[in-house]
Amino acid sequence: MEEVKSERKDEKLKKDLGVPQGEKIRWYNPKESPFQLSGFAWFQQEKLYRRLPKELMVGFPKRVNELANCTSGGQIRFKTNSKKLKVKVKLSGKASMGHMPATGQCGFDIYIGAPGKQQYMKTAIPSLNENVYESALMDSTGTFSEMREITMNFPLYQGVEEVLIGLEHGSSVGVPTPYLSDKKILLYGTSITQGACASRPGMSYTNILSRRFQLEFINLGFSGSGKGEKEVALTIREIEKPACLVIDYEANVTAKQYEATLVPFIELYREYHPLVPIIVMSRIPYTSDMNSLKNEEFMKRRDHSQFTVAEFQRSGDQRITFIDGLRLLGEKWHECTVEGVHPNDFGFMKMADGIEGVLRSSLNLNGKF
Repeated sequence: MEEVKSERKDEKLKKDLGVPQGEKIRWYNPKESPFQLSGFAWFQQEKLYRRLPKELMVGFPKRVNELANCTSGGQIRFKTNSKKLKVKVKLSGKASMGHMPATGQCGFDIYIGAPGKQQYMKTAIPSLNENVYESALMDSTGTFSEMREITMNFPLYQGVEEVLIGLEHGSSVGVPTPYLSDKKILLYGTSITQGACASRPGMSYTNILSRRFQLEFINLGFSGSGKGEKEVALTIREIEKPACLVIDYEANVTAKQYEATLVPFIELYREYHPLVPIIVMSRIPYTSDMNSLKNEEFMKRRDHSQFTVAEFQRSGDQRITFIDGLRLLGEKWHECTVEGVHPNDFGFMKMADGIEGVLRSSLNLNGKF
């Protein structure tokens, strides 16, 4: 009976997304086996493409709740020998950002290869005028190939209500290479953490890093709304089996707000996870920091990050580390953004390169990754 209900639900989904009958493509719902979804910490309980639980505590920030529907960091993983791959997508809204490509806001992109050996293949081009689109991500001719590992990255700045994956009739689908562990890397922060303004999903710094570590990444960046609130800390700490927590929200608050929230945020998380490595990262430089007043505010927050980590270390917490965002982008830092604030793809790659070593060292405190 459950199987019949599932088939009926899939048929309705295909009809809603405009799948033509008799097409030589078989359409799959990635919520079902053997596809594996990562990046949505509450997916097993709620079956939603959402980054926070549907039901949140009283007082939880409204805007963070809304942004949790953006699917940044979500991934679909599987193996197939199909030479053709299509996606049909129903978004929660249309492309709407002037400073970020629609491919990054609303598109999927695809990587081929086992973890650590992934190579970019193609990006789904979303419609600018509609919230439903179809795109071919692989379209080779000939007979079936060998089984290949597929990773598809979800859109960074839009919600995904439904997605279907189309593969050739008669092709095989299998489970992906397992992660090294069931532990997860959590990254909490701002619009930059969420992925603004990457040209496509795979170029956000969190997704770049996910290709260098065989672990699940959970993106908890909330555009303009990562502010270190108590309710957010209490929710994030509920995520089971964390391997590391990266905290990078100081760009969304004043120096005074940052000084009032950073220590309590860490302490609340430590109540549940006393041994989980924590990385506190100060923000990257903006071109406006050349203004002396803005630079003074920037340096206050940066110095507070560094001071806070040092104080925790002096108190005996040797699993907390500081990353100086001022140095992440290198000498050409002024070439690394779209509009003086949000990184372009070059900037995100520089960020990933600078974070990788510290993240690897932190993870190795609890075993080899």
